[in-house]
Amino acid sequence: MSSQEAETDGFEVVEVLTGPDNCRIVLNYDHLRFILNLLKPESPEDDDAVANLFLKLEEAEDDSDELRYDQCLEEVTDTAISACKGTMNSLAAAAPTSNSKQVSLEDFLYPTTFSLQLRTVNGKLQAVKMDDYSELTSMLEPPPLMVDSIPRSAPAPTPSVEIEFMEDLFMGKVLKVSQHGEVRVFKSATHGNEDQLKREISVLQQVSEKWDPDHPDRPRVPQFFGLVKSRDQVIGMLESFIEGKNLYELSLADTSSTQRRIWKRQIEQAITWLHERGIVWGDVKPENVLIDKAADAWLVDFGGSSTDGWVDEELAETVEGDLQGLLRLKEFLGMRRREGLS
Repeated sequence: MSSQEAETDGFEVVEVLTGPDNCRIVLNYDHLRFILNLLKPESPEDDDAVANLFLKLEEAEDDSDELRYDQCLEEVTDTAISACKGTMNSLAAAAPTSNSKQVSLEDFLYPTTFSLQLRTVNGKLQAVKMDDYSELTSMLEPPPLMVDSIPRSAPAPTPSVEIEFMEDLFMGKVLKVSQHGEVRVFKSATHGNEDQLKREISVLQQVSEKWDPDHPDRPRVPQFFGLVKSRDQVIGMLESFIEGKNLYELSLADTSSTQRRIWKRQIEQAITWLHERGIVWGDVKPENVLIDKAADAWLVDFGGSSTDGWVDEELAETVEGDLQGLLRLKEFLGMRRREGLS
């Protein structure tokens, strides 16, 4: 599987999914979604353009240069888009349009979708519209969540049609949205990883129950604003939006030791407060520490799991794992080991 963020004449490449016998390119264009399908021919002719694309991918995959495959995949993607552009423009022109500049979360998650298959006609690639593509779209849409328990104090799930889409923050799964004029983050699950979002919902619910939003000892973690539903099913959650950058994105070399020491203490204090209430952070790493506009450190992403080099797999989602990750975060911040242990 590969993904990339690129734009070609307004067509935004959202995701590229590859297998031994297929390649699917997912595009967004003017609130529409296009799925371009390449299927490897079983008995190709000598001039089969589709077969030649798969041959290039296979050769690139065997290349000792690891970057060659990614470059080849981008070339195949560009070729597929060029071959389908005329058909996509015609379909887009005929599609119903809305006069509203606002796009609801529902519209973003479930856009009008067209699926095209690339075939070889007289040695050239040609796009053919597919009629049955429900299996493809279902894999791109949020899977329903079976949430075990919802506290009585939690707000009722918000319909996705009542939420305004603002910006895609990560792969269509983490979105910047607006709820009643307030900026929020919407998170949905991915197929096969529903338990990660369920854990995050559970943790943020616990934080909401144990600390009031303005409590002075409340750890800096996102505030839970409830669940989101579509078609009578829970599909995700809302949490507070924290504007800033994560530790990995910042230039620590240009950050004073005093500021880094403040972040170290803030992270350490937040983890301590969580542990005192029986809550484990989980996936400790620099990417999961956000520094906001006030230069304060926030802990984010409570989906659990672990990342190699930060928390050992056998310590995932344990207090010991959090402490191991904390020690490595201190070292990442340039704090000496003996200071980090003090």
